Amino acid sequence: MMINKKQTIVVILLILTIFASFFLPKAKYNGINILKEINIPLRMSGWRSTDVSSQLNPQDKRYNFIGDIFARIYADDYGESLLFLVLDAGNFHNPKICYGNSGYEARDLDKIKIKSGISSFQAQTVFMKKGGEGRLVIYWLCIDKKIASWSQQKIIELWDTFLNKKKSGLMVRFEIPATEENLPSVIKLAKEFIRELRSNLSQQDREYIFGK
Repeated sequence: MMINKKQTIVVILLILTIFASFFLPKAKYNGINILKEINIPLRMSGWRSTDVSSQLNPQDKRYNFIGDIFARIYADDYGESLLFLVLDAGNFHNPKICYGNSGYEARDLDKIKIKSGISSFQAQTVFMKKGGEGRLVIYWLCIDKKIASWSQQKIIELWDTFLNKKKSGLMVRFEIPATEENLPSVIKLAKEFIRELRSNLSQQDREYIFGK
């Protein structure tokens, strides 16, 4: 099959864009600073929080893919707590890779059904373990108010890089200390918090976190 000159140029540009997106050193990600606009309550019914964003350093060159970080530890009236993270980022890294590099073993669990507008989506749920230490990690990606899979996120990132387009790209993540034995109760705790969080957000903020 003959390929004309225009098709050749398009193919070359696409290859160069892919190379630039995934292999060249990354400039600091610069999104639309949406986390500054989202109002997540410090306190909710039965929950109080402590901000820990200052303990993380998004200016570190290792985190060039991150534009901003929201991080709070929420504790309930019974002393149980969880870390709630929202990363405003581009070209996300899978939490299993980050934990794996720190010596954790990852085991995928059944996905958790999360309500999104009038529909729902399946959140990724992973048990991380290293020695006697374990934690439950629940996460999903929400890009421009739409839930995205890993493959969809890569395509969106490539396309937006090509068009030099900015977007609201968020990874929503929950981390809770856990053991093999108490996983069911920890998952229940996470579900309760997520329901409470969703009910305490405005419609617009809810769409940024949970999608339309």
